[in-house]
Amino acid sequence: MKRLLITGGAGFIGSEFVRQGVKRGFELIVIDKLSYAGDMDRIKEVEDNIAFYKADITDKNLIEGIFKKEKPDAIVHWAAESHVDRSIMDASPFVDTNVRGTQILLDVAKGSDIEKFINISTDEVYGELGEDGQFFETTPLIQ
Repeated sequence: MKRLLITGGAGFIGSEFVRQGVKRGFELIVIDKLSYAGDMDRIKEVEDNIAFYKADITDKNLIEGIFKKEKPDAIVHWAAESHVDRSIMDASPFVDTNVRGTQILLDVAKGSDIEKFINISTDEVYGELGEDGQFFETTPLIQ
């Protein structure tokens, strides 16, 4: 697995993942909508070493086109609406991006030759860290 598609790669944490991925020799395809949370300055130092698409993960046709062109081996999905205060004011963008956008990525990945899909999420989904301070793939979601 060498060719990774990264969503939310111009975000605060996603951009660090992109910078580290380039340093480690991965071929990266980065998708970011460049909303309030995305900033190209964060990945400026590696922009010549990545394929970048300004795209919304809720645009299925565009996402399918990127998959067909780039043929990633795996996906690391960071893209999400964040900031709880914003979700209280209007939950629609959160449902659209965090739920429908993730579903679109999963559907497109299912129809592609994807080895692994890694979904990154937040404490709003997983809750507070337990006593050991970690989550695992087997950790149950908040009920």
